[in-house]
Amino acid sequence: MITVWELDASKKEVRPVSFEQYEIGKTLSWIDCVQPTDREFSQLSEKTGIPPEELKDSVDPFKRPHVIPAESWSLIIFRAPYHEADHVLTTPVGVFLFKRDIITIHAQPIQALGEFRSLPDAQRLLIFRRGAPYFVYRFMDAAIGDFFTMLDMVGDELDAIEEQVLTEPTKLVTKKIFILKRALIYSHKALTANRDVITAIEKEYLREFQKQDLRVFRDLYNDTAQLIDLVTTYRDVLTSVLDMYLSSVSNNLNKIVKTLTIISAFVLVPTLIAGIYGMNFRFMPEISWKLGYPFALGVMAVSVTLLYRYFRKQGWVG
Repeated sequence: MITVWELDASKKEVRPVSFEQYEIGKTLSWIDCVQPTDREFSQLSEKTGIPPEELKDSVDPFKRPHVIPAESWSLIIFRAPYHEADHVLTTPVGVFLFKRDIITIHAQPIQALGEFRSLPDAQRLLIFRRGAPYFVYRFMDAAIGDFFTMLDMVGDELDAIEEQVLTEPTKLVTKKIFILKRALIYSHKALTANRDVITAIEKEYLREFQKQDLRVFRDLYNDTAQLIDLVTTYRDVLTSVLDMYLSSVSNNLNKIVKTLTIISAFVLVPTLIAGIYGMNFRFMPEISWKLGYPFALGVMAVSVTLLYRYFRKQGWVG
């Protein structure tokens, strides 16, 4: 789906227009392509002169964020988070910059771009009047804000997992841990690459950015560095939680084995005594003894009592 927003300087407003009415270079415009089809790629290529291969390559899910300065346009690929079911993933957003036009292409709905449509008219007008570099800054700032929101959710889930590990460790806990760990690994890769993109912009690799436009990107760099540190911390905590879970499972297994051993000992000694007297050899003295049966039962009871006192002294039974 392609939507177009353009600045109408005479009416002092930013208004949506149809893609058929859009003319590149006429005024400052933002073209947003969400899950574009092959037909839309072709239409966009005809309007802008960008090769279809470049357009499709910018939404490759395995594409690493980077910048490409071309002759008539520049490309910024920046990763942003999105939700899919209960998972938090990242997807590349291709930002093509012309002198007056901004084209964003992404294969998944991005909250950082969706929020633009709900902005008050005055804020939208302010963003467009300040030009394409400021639009890129606002998009990156919103995407980084979404990363912070995502990590807040991860932090809350991490607290819940820690609580569950301490109270009721189950196999479901390990599944949650590995899901979170995978999300953090992908987020770390995305954030480190995003940081490189911000650095490239600050170093004036793209001619669309002037020196006065670059000061605000230092804040984005610092925020991204903070996110990377936070992701690393959460990964370390998850590793500790996993170790805690494995220790808890091992302790529970030891308790079960200890309990079974104690039960086996209580059964084994009386069984041994019963086995000896069950042989019924001819010259066993207790066979003709009137008190032989009570004597055997008494020996069994005494042996179990002695075992119980020993296990209690060792702290194995309460």
